[in-house]
Amino acid sequence: MARKSDLKATLKLVKPKQVKFWHDEQGRFCARIEGEGEFVNVKPIRNFPIQARDRLISLLDENDNEIAILTTVHGLDPQSREALEEELTKRYFVPVIQAIHHIEGRFGITRWFVTTDKGERVFDVRERSDVRYYPGRRVVIRDADGNLYEIPDYAQLDPYSRALLEEAT
Repeated sequence: MARKSDLKATLKLVKPKQVKFWHDEQGRFCARIEGEGEFVNVKPIRNFPIQARDRLISLLDENDNEIAILTTVHGLDPQSREALEEELTKRYFVPVIQAIHHIEGRFGITRWFVTTDKGERVFDVRERSDVRYYPGRRVVIRDADGNLYEIPDYAQLDPYSRALLEEAT
């Protein structure tokens, strides 16, 4: 079994103050990591995209080798945080549901008709377990194609949308 000190050395955990992010003139996402160097075409990957979106973000080089793991985005300088958030938004497209208009069920699959921050959407949900509740009244829905939709606080939905959500789960 690996000792905690061995694991830490292998994981290369870095704190926000040790990292700078930016997009270069060609639009490539770049990182400077204290003690590691500068990297171009960095790919940030959320290790826990639902439960811990702002923590433990792997930074991969252009060959998909892990350079380091950023412990948290909190504490990054404003320009670095903005560049990282822009890159994560491109990689993790998660529309926010603003209203649920209709849900119909057929053969155990429900079809959802919703308005999101990205426009009108229609998607299928295979199982009730694909609608997950999290602390803070947050709901994440996985559709039949594996796409995610988020309701940051279901209490903020209109009463009709809340009733449909409760009925569907």
